[in-house]
Amino acid sequence: MKIYFSPTVNHMLDLNKNFKNSIIDLIGLLDKNYPKNATIELVGNRYSLNHDERMILYRGVFDTPGAGRRRDKRVDLSREKIEKLIIDGYNVLITLESYLRGKTVFRSMDGYIRDISGLYGNHTFSECTGRCIELLIGFIKTGTAGKKNVPFGVSIYLDSPVSRSGELADYLRKCLENENIEAKVSVIKNPDSAVIEESSCFLSSAAATSDTVIIDRVTRCVDIPDYVIKSVFHKEIQDLQMLTRIKKN
Repeated sequence: MKIYFSPTVNHMLDLNKNFKNSIIDLIGLLDKNYPKNATIELVGNRYSLNHDERMILYRGVFDTPGAGRRRDKRVDLSREKIEKLIIDGYNVLITLESYLRGKTVFRSMDGYIRDISGLYGNHTFSECTGRCIELLIGFIKTGTAGKKNVPFGVSIYLDSPVSRSGELADYLRKCLENENIEAKVSVIKNPDSAVIEESSCFLSSAAATSDTVIIDRVTRCVDIPDYVIKSVFHKEIQDLQMLTRIKKN
């Protein structure tokens, strides 16, 4: 039985002029190699930013060269083949859940879709998770191998410290099997290292994640939430990069 879960409308805070200026200031300081945490505190205090606004800065704003390098690793699925997809499971599913639940979701300065939900350690396996798995499987079927019928392998890694990870893995395996998709679903302590290692073993591979630690250490990346939001819901996400184009007073 399919689970239907529609996204609500609001996915971004009502950003004021001070927040937009804080992004510009933060980038300028990061480009001068100021430490990120201390700089966010400095900028946040200057503009009286709240917790969520500071989290957007932390999750979505980077020095200009670093953002450019990560952006260049994004795979254009309309032009490039992927023969091996390695998925950072909770990273992808939690971002999709945040979108479906109408929580704050945005396009970061490096082009990747991120959220500030903080659900990682407290993630709850719910109907919404089931809907996100449907969307993930839809991506695997139509967003990749379905186009050119090339051999396609999938690995999904889940964090064992997260509650009910084993149950989620079993559910994922059954869903994939029902769709005749061969995939490896693993529950391990350190998925980041596994995604990075497996990505290095295949020339035509891509890691599906928005985790900067992983992105910085792999060659190519796929942003599954970005693809789903555009192709399934036909929506655009608020882009932090666009905010930097305003003029400061």
